[in-house]
Amino acid sequence: MAYLEPEILRCPNCDFTQEIEVVVSEGPHSKPGDIPSRTHQPRETGVKGPEILCPNDGTVLWTDKPGKLA
Repeated sequence: MAYLEPEILRCPNCDFTQEIEVVVSEGPHSKPGDIPSRTHQPRETGVKGPEILCPNDGTVLWTDKPGKLA
């Protein structure tokens, strides 16, 4: 498990910004080459789901879908 540097999300449609802390980890059943999981820390954002949306217009600012291979 690794905590990445805080990331600042910006909505492209309005002035909303949100700082998040992302955790990247591999599970106990991961195999070499598996995509690590990414999650945000809900204690900072107040969001418990897999996506962070702009509260003003509903634009998706961040999602925990895997992005890159390890």
